[in-house]
Amino acid sequence: MLKRLYTINFVDAFIVGAMTVLVPLLMLDRGIDIATIGIVFAVAPLAKAAVRLAGAGMADSLGDKVVYVSFAAFNFFQSLAYMISTTAAGFAAGKLLDGARESFLWSANRPSLMAAAPEKKHFAFADLLSGRFAYNAVGSLSVGALFALGGFELPLAAMVVLSAYIIFSSMKLKNFHKAEARSKLSDFSPFGRSRKFYEIAGAFALGSALYSAVFYMLMPLYFKMRGFSLGEIGIFYAGYFLIIGAALHLLSRHRIGTGWAATGGAAVYCMGIAGVAFAPHALIPVFFLLMAFGDAGLAILWEELNYIGGKESRKRATDLSLLVIPSFFGVIITSALSGAAAAAFGFAPIFALLAASEICFGAWCVRLASMKDGKN
Repeated sequence: MLKRLYTINFVDAFIVGAMTVLVPLLMLDRGIDIATIGIVFAVAPLAKAAVRLAGAGMADSLGDKVVYVSFAAFNFFQSLAYMISTTAAGFAAGKLLDGARESFLWSANRPSLMAAAPEKKHFAFADLLSGRFAYNAVGSLSVGALFALGGFELPLAAMVVLSAYIIFSSMKLKNFHKAEARSKLSDFSPFGRSRKFYEIAGAFALGSALYSAVFYMLMPLYFKMRGFSLGEIGIFYAGYFLIIGAALHLLSRHRIGTGWAATGGAAVYCMGIAGVAFAPHALIPVFFLLMAFGDAGLAILWEELNYIGGKESRKRATDLSLLVIPSFFGVIITSALSGAAAAAFGFAPIFALLAASEICFGAWCVRLASMKDGKN
């Protein structure tokens, strides 16, 4: 069953890798301006916030199979929505479905792994992520080839077929994780938690707010405006995903310490983002790929916080979901504003703010990892 869980994740990662490159450029091709694209991308985290706790409650009270089936259904409908959309409203509907897809998946993924492989701690999460990144790479790389053969329509149709396969595969899963008691309304309350709980939620919000807006929306648009083709952008993202996947796997195997992950990850990531903003045209892809090495260290920190936040919880899916809800609202704000900000002030100031936020995220993670369990 664990193998089937990995298969579902990897096919989903292929679709995500393809859509990361495809959707913003498809919107640009269909006449939607960059400021409107930012508003459309803000819809996805809104759906994540609305669905995440519902998915967690389902996982804790009914088991995680029903959550994976729900994720698969939303995956299919979001692929279909992107294929037929021609207006900003249509793409916004796709983003709503996409946000729900992601929330259902990640409300179950980590609790499933904690139940199936408890001895691996947060490195079990890192191993899954490293595999997902490899398939992200293949998905991003496939976009250019499929586009050359059949324009935007062929890769979009391929994603619909793959998402239909996920529905079929998810029906064969069994429950990995299930809580002993049904969820109560009080389980979803953020009040009365420990100081560490609130700090982890804050660190997640800081680490993801600008990161998500830049990586999944602004960066493909930035490459396009610097003269790179869709095929080239697909290759850049494929290389990024391959590097972060391989680096994450290596760091996980060697059980890298929190301090090293924070210091090295933030330093390398910031050097990369500075190069992307200011380097000559030919070197931009090199610095973008450099960012991936730093991103791997930051990803280790992200998964360590998830493990710290859920290891002593009786209802892991619910508690882990509560931790990330503030980050969704942060991404809503940055996505809605960053498109207009980039149009008005350029990309460099946003990239600089991203670098600063990742440095602060790394420092906060070091602090949280050093706090003793149960400290309020």
